[in-house]
Amino acid sequence: MVHYNRIELLNHPVCKKYLAMKWVAYGSKAHLLNMFLYLLGLLPLTNLIITLRPSVNTTETGELDIIMVPISFAEQSVFLSLCMVMVLITNIYSIGKEVVQISQQRWSYFRDGSNQIDWASAISSLLFVIPLMVNAEGSWYWQAGAMAVLNSWIGFLLYLQRFEGVGIYVVMFGEIMKTLLRIVMLFVYLMLAFSLAFHALMLNQKEFNSVPLSVIQTFVMMVGELNYQNNFLDAYLNNTLPFGFLTYATFVHFVLLMPILLVNLMIGLAVGDIAEVQRNASLKRIGMQIDLHTSLEDKLPYWIMKRVDKPSVTIYPNRKCSRHFLKQLISGEEERSEVWTRLQSKSQGCTFVENELKKQKTRMKEMSGMLEKQHGLLKLIIQKMEICSEAEECDGPVTLRGSMWPSLAQSKARGRSTSRWVPLIKAIEAKRK
Repeated sequence: MVHYNRIELLNHPVCKKYLAMKWVAYGSKAHLLNMFLYLLGLLPLTNLIITLRPSVNTTETGELDIIMVPISFAEQSVFLSLCMVMVLITNIYSIGKEVVQISQQRWSYFRDGSNQIDWASAISSLLFVIPLMVNAEGSWYWQAGAMAVLNSWIGFLLYLQRFEGVGIYVVMFGEIMKTLLRIVMLFVYLMLAFSLAFHALMLNQKEFNSVPLSVIQTFVMMVGELNYQNNFLDAYLNNTLPFGFLTYATFVHFVLLMPILLVNLMIGLAVGDIAEVQRNASLKRIGMQIDLHTSLEDKLPYWIMKRVDKPSVTIYPNRKCSRHFLKQLISGEEERSEVWTRLQSKSQGCTFVENELKKQKTRMKEMSGMLEKQHGLLKLIIQKMEICSEAEECDGPVTLRGSMWPSLAQSKARGRSTSRWVPLIKAIEAKRK
């Protein structure tokens, strides 16, 4: 179903309940264990970044001097030493786990973006904690620590995408980010064009003094931070803008194309495709859950799978609203009285329209009964008076006996000239007299 994108079948109640049974049985336990092991390295790393934050001094030549906090296992607290050891052990374990996954998944391993984040966080954490433990010179490993804590918390966010309640939003965030990256990579040439134009026209502005600074400033202006007064208006009023008219014309074109048109295009694509993104995200989350269950079934021992596996699951749709009522169903007489009181209260709670409909239904039943009685009396009267109705006469040439000609009694009856209702009328008039 995942391979052929059958999202309707995957959202069927039977499939959802089957996956929920597997998730409750062993999937959630294994995933929570992985999250716990991940936190054993993430929380000590965060504590080291907060506690060992370096200080900065400015030298006489104007250069920045970064002063790292000296580390000594004899002088430092036991807690910091334990944090460094835990970060080292958990990241070595993480690298070993990734190597095992590469041997099992092979090329499909590299198609998952979360694996690259795990590698980046593990390698940067080791590059941070190992020089920190040996008290190395310089501050380069602090930059590795900053990247390590960034990638580690992003990796922890990706762990939440397997949960049913909040996982769909994490997956949708990733899908929208892919759309954003495709748009930015396509229109990067437009941003580069305006960056080079501002770099060539605004000669006295520090923000556009070099090409990299001009590109960054143009990117910030694209999201709405134009800084018009400092960059354009003050320079124009102070007569420090060399090419005033051309600069303002370029600026107007930039405002129309980048902050208005391009940003609204990205917002429109993100909002317009939200249903399709949600569909793809739901399919991807269910696919990840199925892959997790499949890999666990291959790795777990048979005796564990036999214990947690269930041949059938019974569902009680109304358990939440009537759990106390279900307990009373077992108790016998108390249950019957409870049912009767509920039925009475339910009947008393009917609306006025329902009561009127019930009355009309009762009247219609009485009228149909009276019509049936009258019909029966008329049939008895007709039988007593020996009157033959038109429905009882045979229209076809063949009689019940199979003869082609009517019987003698029928020919005599047809030959009568007087009406058959005359005796009945005479009997009614005699009773009135």
